[in-house]
Amino acid sequence: MATQSTQTKFTESQVKEHIQRIEKVTEKHSSENREEHFTCVTPDEIERKLKRVNSPMIVSQGWGSAAPGGTVNYSLGIYNPDPTQAIWLFAHVWVGSGNIDPTVGTFLQNIDTRFPRLTEPSSSGLALAAGASTTLNFSLVIPATIERTNYLGNSCLMSLNWHDIGTYLDRGVFVFRVV
Repeated sequence: MATQSTQTKFTESQVKEHIQRIEKVTEKHSSENREEHFTCVTPDEIERKLKRVNSPMIVSQGWGSAAPGGTVNYSLGIYNPDPTQAIWLFAHVWVGSGNIDPTVGTFLQNIDTRFPRLTEPSSSGLALAAGASTTLNFSLVIPATIERTNYLGNSCLMSLNWHDIGTYLDRGVFVFRVV
């Protein structure tokens, strides 16, 4: 039996097919993005993400800037490459320098407490069909007395389990400006 480190989740042809699908998804998200910034995964990043154990995955992000007391809008594109539906998915968004921390437990605790922490979607979570994608939207309120500079926004995609330990799936970072 193959060990986890040598198991492959997708065949090479499946990887190529998912790369094509994800590129279409991110093109659509890019064209719909109304914010000033946008990032999406490259084919190489898609291939690396598909070779890991956990999915669905974050494939794109769009965000803007705001003045103190304003709101930064943030959109998060998610794709499910798995052959089965993913359920109880949530994305958590906060401000802090956690993205550089490789340890999930401390990554999630690196928080600038002056900003709110947001979780979407509603309490039942997101169900994402096999091969499907979606975008979650967040409105991050900027404190009125905050300094005008850049801040690091973080997102964490997870699958919760109502009666056991949930699963960390993916993370993203976005740098927004308070103007």
